[in-house]
Amino acid sequence: MADDREHDRFLGLDREDADFAKKTVGNLVLNAVTWPLQCVKTLIQLGHEPFPLSTGRVFVCAGRNAYFLPNAFSYGRQLATQQGFTILYTGLDAASVALITNKLTTRCMIKYIDKNYPEIGGIEEVPQDAEEKDLTDHQSFKRQLRNAIRESVVVVAATVVSRPFTVIAIRQIGQLIGKEVKYGSVFSSLKIIGNEEGPAGLFSGLVPQIVGNLVIVWGVHALGHIADRALVHAGVYEEEDEQSKKNAKDLGAFLNIAVPYIVNSWSYPYTVVSTVMAVAGSGLAVSVLPYSPSFGAWQNAFDYLSPSGLKRGSRLFLREQIGAVSVGADQQLYASNKHFV
Repeated sequence: MADDREHDRFLGLDREDADFAKKTVGNLVLNAVTWPLQCVKTLIQLGHEPFPLSTGRVFVCAGRNAYFLPNAFSYGRQLATQQGFTILYTGLDAASVALITNKLTTRCMIKYIDKNYPEIGGIEEVPQDAEEKDLTDHQSFKRQLRNAIRESVVVVAATVVSRPFTVIAIRQIGQLIGKEVKYGSVFSSLKIIGNEEGPAGLFSGLVPQIVGNLVIVWGVHALGHIADRALVHAGVYEEEDEQSKKNAKDLGAFLNIAVPYIVNSWSYPYTVVSTVMAVAGSGLAVSVLPYSPSFGAWQNAFDYLSPSGLKRGSRLFLREQIGAVSVGADQQLYASNKHFV
């Protein structure tokens, strides 16, 4: 037994902590690998479209003619060609700290409320490992409701703790637009924001991020509950042959992918607003006229972006330009996202 415990250790940690450390390291590696795409997405969310448009059809080979922005990979390639490949890793340091603090806070909050506040969301009447087909509609609903409430508490806490580092990452990327060098390392950026804007600056855009995260939590639980009960009432879980069991398992796996995808489309506008508000008050070129109006509250940003800006970056390909278009000095067409008074 002692040998087994030693075998399970990772960096001198017990099994539970070792599993957490391994998953966090894995998340950090994945975040680093995909960061160039996230950097591009953040620039797009901020409205930075410096590359010429192309023309095409909305359904590739069919539909009406339209102007298209470069896809995310073409955007990144052109940006790297202009400023060097390493520019695509701007903000990775702060984003890594944000990820670590988010994961740690999530883990600590789950342990804390499980130990000290088991009644949050209601008393646990049904074990978490109970099969959905063995529950009544009422029992299933109460379990989903309790899980959603408890997850909401954890998500809000993790979002608040990690927000300052998310703000820094967004500002580090945002300053690329004006070719500024205001925000350097994570800790020097913390000091700059604290001195210039006070604690409030570190939490710029926090509310829309929380709203978006809660939309995901409640949307996933609500749609998941509806789908699970629909499968139960349809008798999908009642079949005993191997093929039926496999079909039920495959359908469940599909729903686990489809439901979050659907819900993410509901929360995405708040992600864009949160990104835009993260640079508010920074003094960066991207946060002031003529590039952008100054927003006193996130609701103002939401209203301003509503006509065509709330879906910025939601697509990697076939990014149709539905806003204004201008002619550049090179006689090519460009997206015109600047605000003029």
